[in-house]
Amino acid sequence: MPDMRELLETAYAGEPPMRHSTDDFVAGGRTRRARRRAAWAAGAAGTILAVAAVAVVPQIVAGHGEVPASAQDAIRYPVTAFGYTLTGYTIGGIAVSDPVNVTPGYQQARIRRGDEATRLDRGDGTSEKVEVSSSVLTVYRYGVFDSAAVGGGEPVQVGGTTGRYVPDTMLAWQYGPDAWAVIRSAPGHLSLNDMVHVAAAMRIGPSRPATLPWRMTYLPAGYQLSSMGLVADDSVSGAHVQRGAARFTRQPERYSGLSGPLTGADADSLRIKVFPLWYGESQLPPLLRRTSAQPSAGPSYEPSLDPSRWPSYDPSAGSSVWPTSDPSAYPSPVDPFCVPGQSRCFRYTADGAYLIEATATAPEQNGELIQVLRGTRLADPDDPTTWSELGEALPRPAR
Repeated sequence: MPDMRELLETAYAGEPPMRHSTDDFVAGGRTRRARRRAAWAAGAAGTILAVAAVAVVPQIVAGHGEVPASAQDAIRYPVTAFGYTLTGYTIGGIAVSDPVNVTPGYQQARIRRGDEATRLDRGDGTSEKVEVSSSVLTVYRYGVFDSAAVGGGEPVQVGGTTGRYVPDTMLAWQYGPDAWAVIRSAPGHLSLNDMVHVAAAMRIGPSRPATLPWRMTYLPAGYQLSSMGLVADDSVSGAHVQRGAARFTRQPERYSGLSGPLTGADADSLRIKVFPLWYGESQLPPLLRRTSAQPSAGPSYEPSLDPSRWPSYDPSAGSSVWPTSDPSAYPSPVDPFCVPGQSRCFRYTADGAYLIEATATAPEQNGELIQVLRGTRLADPDDPTTWSELGEALPRPAR
């Protein structure tokens, strides 16, 4: 049998180089993503063996640094603090999504049965049909999940390992040495048999970088990225209405001995969320909605609430156009506005299709949140191939 050196040499032979550029966001985005995906696919065998190292868990060092993995589980852990190794799949009519939220300690995916959906009020007398998820799959890194959380659960066979089942609540099992995955179900949503089938079908693949549907140029001092994805960490289950989210904290969060995912409840957090216009406006106080019969006349609100002040929109160009790869050179065409008395501000996109929300649990001045929003530019939230990796998406201190 060849030794590890020979295996590594064979694995590296012919492996295509990873490409990374800062080309124009829209013009180059899809091409870059396609090249990377081709490189990842062609180099998967090399990835399996090439990342072998001593296993460690990131201790909330928010950042984009590499995270070594163990030799036994070389492809089971993302190689960066914010990376995905899970890919969505369907088993027996139950669909597991691609990861929708990721932290340095785990990645999360939605679980949806069949065509589950609900109707939400659009605020104009009509409703919108949206998909919903009532269960969540969380895949933890090595050493992050505290198995004592399911110590009293019933032993259940999951493939070739023994998991623990807490009736009507969750199933936990090891997919690698001290590496746990957990399915949490709303009461009555998934049966034990459903959970076991979903668990047994889970596969972990090569690491790929997480991306965000925006680029931003400013964050208040001291904030660093804690979680990110398509949805916020406080709303992974429920209606599928968010189109991008990130949470930044000033206090380190520890990813060890966890009994469940973190939601920022015990940390000063700054959040960014993106909503389609119809849903975002339904969350606004009536006087701040641009469709309100009597919008606020305050100078900080007027540019956003007066459609006559909006830039013209060219549908052929897409929902958001990047005139340059450097967004800081172009000021926001639509001014942010804030909810009086709250650390909660918003900005409409130039085309009026989305609403971006910035909130803070610490008593941040609204001026800081306004500056965050002015420096934020969306790609196409519904097309992940236009999204940016963290090195492009965030200001350097926050990565």
